[in-house]
Amino acid sequence: MLNLIFDLDDTLYNLMGPFELVHKKLYADKTDADCTQLFMQSRVYSDEIMEAEKKGLIPHEDCFYERVKRTYHDVGIEMSREDADIFEQLYRSFQKKITLGNRVEGFLDYCKSNDIFIAILTNGRPEPQYAKVVALGLHKWFDDEHIFISGGIGYQKPDPQAFKYVENAFALNPEETWYVGDTYEADVVGANTAGWHTIWFNHRNRECPEKNRADITVKSIEELKEVIRGQIG
Repeated sequence: MLNLIFDLDDTLYNLMGPFELVHKKLYADKTDADCTQLFMQSRVYSDEIMEAEKKGLIPHEDCFYERVKRTYHDVGIEMSREDADIFEQLYRSFQKKITLGNRVEGFLDYCKSNDIFIAILTNGRPEPQYAKVVALGLHKWFDDEHIFISGGIGYQKPDPQAFKYVENAFALNPEETWYVGDTYEADVVGANTAGWHTIWFNHRNRECPEKNRADITVKSIEELKEVIRGQIG
């Protein structure tokens, strides 16, 4: 039996969408910096800040501010707390309108119709991550018991214990279990260390590490579907 566990952010939906909309509304006329590069740098800072929050070095209420402040500082824009609050308010409002897209919906339908075990393992706090699950309509394919959020289980990717938590919850065979995610360090390295197979969903064409630990790399949902079709024969 094939087990397919998904990352959520920027894997099942386009995480950049809300960021891009806010950037265009507030800062596109203030910098010619590439929005995609800004977004990807914000993801780096997000991971760093999440780890600092976990260690008690940054209070939760400062996390979003620190993330956008550092991102825009890199391109010469100094963001005040008020600026960051406006950015966050718009970002949260756009985030409520996120969608999966027809290709992802079709792929999830394909998984269910072929009796593939599917679940989600995502980093983040339970409340905002669960709100995304609801906004995306993911309960059509995933029961609550199949949705694992790091802030709720006590382990954060790339800690292999996060993956083992999911594995133990359903007594999954690691040799039949594949993790699909867009972030190399958290998703590929973490799942690989836990003994799972890995599919790096590198749709943003990130630079490949010298020693790529992913079993398979794909850049689109169509490629991912072909890989899974090959696995189930």
